[in-house]
Amino acid sequence: MPRLGWNCDALGTDSVLLVVDHPRLEEKLIYNSLREKGIKVGILNVTSTPLPINGVKIPGIALIRTVGMFRGVRSSAVLESMGSHTINSSSTIMTCGDKVLTYSALSKLGIPIPKSLLALGRDAVLKAYGEFQGVVVDKPPLGSWGRMISLVKSAEMAAQIADARGMMPSSVRGHVIQEYVETGGRDIRCLVLGGRMIGCMERMASRGWKSNVALGGKVRPVEVTGEIEELSLKAAEAVKGEFVAVDLLSNEEILVNEVNGIPEFKGFIRATGVDVARELASYVWEVLRS
Repeated sequence: MPRLGWNCDALGTDSVLLVVDHPRLEEKLIYNSLREKGIKVGILNVTSTPLPINGVKIPGIALIRTVGMFRGVRSSAVLESMGSHTINSSSTIMTCGDKVLTYSALSKLGIPIPKSLLALGRDAVLKAYGEFQGVVVDKPPLGSWGRMISLVKSAEMAAQIADARGMMPSSVRGHVIQEYVETGGRDIRCLVLGGRMIGCMERMASRGWKSNVALGGKVRPVEVTGEIEELSLKAAEAVKGEFVAVDLLSNEEILVNEVNGIPEFKGFIRATGVDVARELASYVWEVLRS
């Protein structure tokens, strides 16, 4: 993938802009698949090139593929303001990036989620912990790859986490206190594109209880049942996402645990064999033609 900056002359309604900050394997695969479809592609690394807010030609579609959530939100908002079709929209990326917004959007549509309480101060954290029996999960509102998510086994531990997070930036200072759903360190990740299920994989923790691939979780394909498909499509609808990853917990019932608005998919390709980048390029091609 070449290193290109903002090239106004190369953009137009028949082109795609790939917006990145730290290009990964996924972005290289997307770039190559778009080129194979004959789509004109521009690349913008927002950490090295400024993004004009007005007065320039804009691409028909902008694929927002930043690692940093706020970089994605702001880049998407600027491109939307000029009329570009962004995947995903700034609203979707923001909603998926904040667990409180995600759970609120899911709950609004009646989608089952783990029992959750929002605590915005030390006293609230301790009262929230007392609402559950035994182990609970404490998540910051923002964060990915399982960072700062803790299993809390005592009121003392809950207080220590609240005190520590109280000294952190305001974006991560709150707490989502949840029931601990015992799954044996496993969850299901499904990819949804354009209102269609691409497939699902099971993620298995290699150590501890967190199944994130970024933490070494193992992956394998999983059968897509009608219930899994229905929940995943409804979750994508709830956040108004065109290309999202939906994480499910399965025990006595299936619950939606998270929705990712800028999904990584190298582990998904390894598990399922589905060429996600090619699927995305085909979808982009159809949107450009519509």
